[in-house]
Amino acid sequence: MEELSAGAPESIIQDWIPNDIEDSLRSYITNETLTMLSPNAFQYMFSGSSLKENSTVITFSVDSIYIKSVIEQLVEKHANQVMMPIEPLFSKGGNPPGTDVFQHVSLSLPCEEFPVPANANLLPNAPRTYRNGIHRGIDFWADWGTPVKSAAVGTVIRADHEFSEVSAAFRANLLKTAHQTGHTPSDIFNHILLGQAVFIDHGFSLVPGFRAVSIYAHLSHINADITPGTFVDKGQVIGLSGNSGIKDAAEGKRTGAHLHWELILQDAGGEYYLGQGIPYDTLYPLLTYIFR
Repeated sequence: MEELSAGAPESIIQDWIPNDIEDSLRSYITNETLTMLSPNAFQYMFSGSSLKENSTVITFSVDSIYIKSVIEQLVEKHANQVMMPIEPLFSKGGNPPGTDVFQHVSLSLPCEEFPVPANANLLPNAPRTYRNGIHRGIDFWADWGTPVKSAAVGTVIRADHEFSEVSAAFRANLLKTAHQTGHTPSDIFNHILLGQAVFIDHGFSLVPGFRAVSIYAHLSHINADITPGTFVDKGQVIGLSGNSGIKDAAEGKRTGAHLHWELILQDAGGEYYLGQGIPYDTLYPLLTYIFR
């Protein structure tokens, strides 16, 4: 019994991942599969031989049933997110909106010089294994202190002027809870991991048929006039980008600064996020259209 040559495990896994899986998610599933498999999963055994012209063809095999079961488990968890409620304690789990409802939606970039990133890992639906969840928004990698603007007119409903960073140990213990529950608990996500944040209610006029609420997270500063009940205009500066809520901040560092922005949509059936269940090849053009 021998181990496969270098590179062979990755190529085998890639071959068994469904073709419709987006490239960045395919790479993530490959790495996670290698992490989850036992050390002897890629040992191979002699299974037969045959003569072909002047050559002897030797055939080897691996435990495909075991390997494929791990791959299927990860694909099911991270590729089929359409019906997963974003607030497990409260969502009724209705149907997320399709692309058609956004045809007349036009938003301002929350950080003027930073367009929608093309990297799928920075967009909605990307896996977030550190908290056992799914990314709901867009990560704009704006430098620390970049002005953050409201994407549309609305009314402030949350402004964390008194936000205080938790310790690294406390944050790590909360993330252990996320792995025990099998998802990111809404209280941990909303009150710890978002960091210093502003929520803006855009009512039912922004996205037809849905109440829309935009979230601006990981801020380093919120302007003094941004308080609950305050009306804000499209493009109005509400604060500055930072890294609050992320691991770096809990460790006292200023690295990793970016703006996490998301748009929450609500109707009688439940609560969803912009892009939920939409594949990357459709999602990225949709987001660049919305932020035109």
